[in-house]
Parts: sequence; C-alpha cells; structure tokens
Amino acid sequence: MDLVLHLRGFVAVAEELSVSEAAFRLGLDQPLLSRRLRTLERELDVELVDRSRRRITLTPDGAALLPRARHLVDQADHLVRTVRDADTTTVTLSTPPESDPAALARLVSLFDRAEVDVELVSADADAGAPHADSSWTVRSCDPASARWTARLGAASTACGPGDPPCGSLRCEGTRGEGTRCEGALRGGPLRLSELRPRRGAPARPLLVLPHDLEPPRGEHLHATADAAGLSPALIRPRPAHIAMSEALAGRAVLLCTAGEASRYGLSWTPLADPPVLRGYRLAERDPLPPALAADPLRTQALRLLGDVVASEPDTHEPRPGDPTAGGSSPARELP
Repeated sequence: MDLVLHLRGFVAVAEELSVSEAAFRLGLDQPLLSRRLRTLERELDVELVDRSRRRITLTPDGAALLPRARHLVDQADHLVRTVRDADTTTVTLSTPPESDPAALARLVSLFDRAEVDVELVSADADAGAPHADSSWTVRSCDPASARWTARLGAASTACGPGDPPCGSLRCEGTRGEGTRCEGALRGGPLRLSELRPRRGAPARPLLVLPHDLEPPRGEHLHATADAAGLSPALIRPRPAHIAMSEALAGRAVLLCTAGEASRYGLSWTPLADPPVLRGYRLAERDPLPPALAADPLRTQALRLLGDVVASEPDTHEPRPGDPTAGGSSPARELP
C-alpha cells in the first residue's frame, strides 16, 4: 500500500467531509477514492469516517489521525518540491566571514574556467544561519576533528628606525639609526603567558574577533588563557574593523591568523605551547552538482577551499602543476 497516496485521500475526505467533493478535488473517480479509504482503514484496523449518516463525519480515530496525516502529506509534498527545484548545475558555496577574499576569488576563477556556475552565499552570523541549500558549506568545528585548521597568533605594530619604543611584543625598548624593531616577530613562537602585562608597563588588551569566541573556539581559548595566567579582563571581543584599527594604532594585541595580519601590515607570531587553532569542516548537500563530484575539478576546488579558510602568506615555491599556485600556501588538511 502506498501510505502517502492513501493518506492524501483521507485528508481530502476529512477536509471536505464528502467523498464526491474530495474525489473532485483530487481529480479521481469517486469509487477509486472510496476503495482507497477502505484500504487505509483495513491497514490501520480502525474506522476513520462514520458513514451511517447522510453526511459523513470523522470518528475519534479519524480525528486523531488527521493532523498527523496532514503533516506527513505536507512533508512528502515539500520533499518533492525540493528535489524538483534543486538546481544541480549550480555550485552554491557558503563560507564563514573570516574567509580570505583573494583565495575565494581564485576558487571562483577555477569554477569559471571550468564553465561551472557558482553562487556565493553568506554564512555571516549577523545574516542568519548558513544557506540550507548550499552545495558546500564550510562550518566551524573542534580543531581535533577538523578537515582544515588555521593557526592563530598575536599581531601588533612594530616601530621603525628612529621611532620611540613601540611597546610591541618583545620590543627591547631602545632603537638606533638604521635599526628596526622586530616587534611580535622577534624570537619565534609566542606563549600566551607572554601577553601578561610587564612590570611597570600598562596592560595591553588581547582583542579577539567575535567568531573566535563562539563555541567551541571560545571555550578552548578561555581555558588556554586561564592556564597561562592571562586575566579574563584582558580578553576583549571586537568587530574586525575596530580590532584591526586598535592593533594598528599600537593600543592592543590582536588574535588572528598570519594572513589577516599580513593584509593590514601587522607583525605576527604564532601562539604555541599550546597552539591555538581555528577548525573547519565541510558539509555537502545531496544531490551534489556533478561538477563537485568528479576529479580533477573536485580535488582542485577542495584544495583552494582550504586556502579560503586556512591560508597563510606564501613561504614556499609553488610545485609545478600545483592548481593552488597564486599567492598562498596549501591549507593544512587533517584526515
């Protein structure tokens, strides 16, 4: 028995309280609809309509079944509409707000060269939930289970020749002509404990972008800072444009990726012992557009998608034939 088909007939009869009117509504012969209704009653072993009067009425069992039957029929109709309306020729891509625009442009160009339509969809928290029908959606996750990870580090300004001491991380405090402060870059990886205020020096806050304080990133960051003895009062959320401005003005240290720091000319060093990471995973919606299901385009697109969320400034010579060549090193992918 086709349950949805028979429930659809029952819903029509229950709403019209007439088999003839329900049959007309469904475009069926009345005898056929009557047989379907009786078949459903036999299958459920209950009487759904009372036929003892001139005008039929629902029995208590029929009244109890109606809302559930209506819901199931509506869900079946929605499923059919979704499948019919799905555009399997267009790649719909949803990425987080911290995505690298240059890397995203390279990914779009890859699809353009392959003559594949691509639509970029916002995954910004301020714009609501990520698009439910995205072919590919990049979501934040625990770094331990991530496909891609991006290292976070401390970004700050550095003083130039002849400038007064900038007070940036590891600034030695004196500069002569022809020398330059190495700022945050001097001395290699940085422990979070080194961000604690120096004796006699004003405390500089650690500015954190809003998406780095969302679960599970926020819990991990606060736990790491607590273990390093960094006061929670020094960790302050700021929108990206404000955080970058305050870091450029030398008023604060910014927690960000190397790529984000490089874009704005900030000195940067990774946090270590332990490292602080952003984690990302890929959610794919079926049916997947054919372009995303076959190599070599799929492999190239995934590599570039990793660069979108986990790229770092180029520090190596591109490999011959590397489809990601174009300004950033390959993203680190975890199995």
